[in-house]
Amino acid sequence: MSAATLTRHAFSLAIAAGGGWVFALLHVPLAWLLGPMLVVAAISMSGKTLTMPKGARQTGQLLLGTGIGLNFTPAVAAFVIDHIVVMVVCALASIGFGMLSALYLRRVAKVDIATAFFSSLPGGVVEMALQATRWGGDMAPVSLAQSLRILCVVTTIPTTLILLGATGHSPFEVAKLPFDLEGFPILIGASLAVGGLMAWRRITNAWILGPLASAALITVLQLDLSGMPRELLNLSQVLIGCFIGLRYRRDLVLSLRRFLPHAVVSTLVLVGLNVAFGIGVAGVTGLPAATMVLSVSPGGMAEMSITAAVLELGVPLIAAFHIVRIFLVIGLSGLIFRYILSPRS
Repeated sequence: MSAATLTRHAFSLAIAAGGGWVFALLHVPLAWLLGPMLVVAAISMSGKTLTMPKGARQTGQLLLGTGIGLNFTPAVAAFVIDHIVVMVVCALASIGFGMLSALYLRRVAKVDIATAFFSSLPGGVVEMALQATRWGGDMAPVSLAQSLRILCVVTTIPTTLILLGATGHSPFEVAKLPFDLEGFPILIGASLAVGGLMAWRRITNAWILGPLASAALITVLQLDLSGMPRELLNLSQVLIGCFIGLRYRRDLVLSLRRFLPHAVVSTLVLVGLNVAFGIGVAGVTGLPAATMVLSVSPGGMAEMSITAAVLELGVPLIAAFHIVRIFLVIGLSGLIFRYILSPRS
C-alpha cells in the first residue's frame, strides 16, 4: 500500500471521526453514525476522493454485532422466540410494501420492473444490486435507491422518536457487563472466528450476523467474558457511517439525477407504510410503539441496532426483527420476481 493511499485512508477516517465528534458536541441524535455519514457524503459529492482501508467496514460490523449479541440474555432469547411469528409477519409485510413501492417507482421513473423492484425491497445495498443484475436490472440506480433508503431512515426516524420523547422504553432490562481485559480478547476472537466462517460460506451480512450469533451464545450460556466499551461502539458507528457516506459519489448521483427525485418519493412511501404498520402491530401485541417502529423500519440492521442502542429501545428484539427480514428478503426476492413480477412469468 502506497504512502498516498495510506494518507487518503487516514484523512477519510479522520474526517469521519471529526464529523462524529462535532455532532456529539451538538448533541445530535446518533452523532457517531450521522456525523461521519453526512460529512463524508458531502465531501464525496463535492468530487473529493475519499477511501476506507480494506476491512474497515467489516471491523465496524464485527464490533457492532458483538455488542448486540451481548444483550441476548436467556430471558431475552425466550422473549424473541415467543415473538417469532410476529417477526415473520412483519418481514412479509415489509416485502409487500416494497412491491407496492416498486410499482410506483416503475410507473413514475420509467425504469424496468427488475430495477424498480430491487430498488424498493428493504434488503442490503450490495445484495439487492447483485440480484437486480441477475434478473436484468440496472445496478447503479438500485445501489443509489438502497443507499437513499438507509439515509432517509437514519436521518428521520431517530430524530422524530426523540422529539416525541419515545426513548428508554425497552421491553426488558439488560445488565451491562464491565470491560474485562482478559475476557475481551476471547470474546472478539470468537466473533472473528464465526464471522470469518460465515464470510467464507458467503452468507449475507456475515460480519455482523456471525459476531452477533457468537456473542449471543456466549451471553445465553452466561459465560460473562466482557462487556463492549462505549468507545468501541462509537468506533463501529464511525466506520459504518463512513462506508455509507462513500456511496454518494458525485458521478453516480449526477448520472442518475432524473431517477433521484422519484427514488426519494418511493423511499418516503416505503418508510411511511412500514412505520404505520409497526404502530399497528404495537397496538395489537402490546409492545412499545417506538420499539416496533424501529423493528419494522426499512433501514439496515446495523443502523437500526445502533439507533436502538442509543435510544434504549430493546436492541436484541429489534435486531431479531431485522435478521428475520434479511433472511426472508434474500431468500424470497428472486422467487417473487421470477414468478410474480417478471415479464416472462
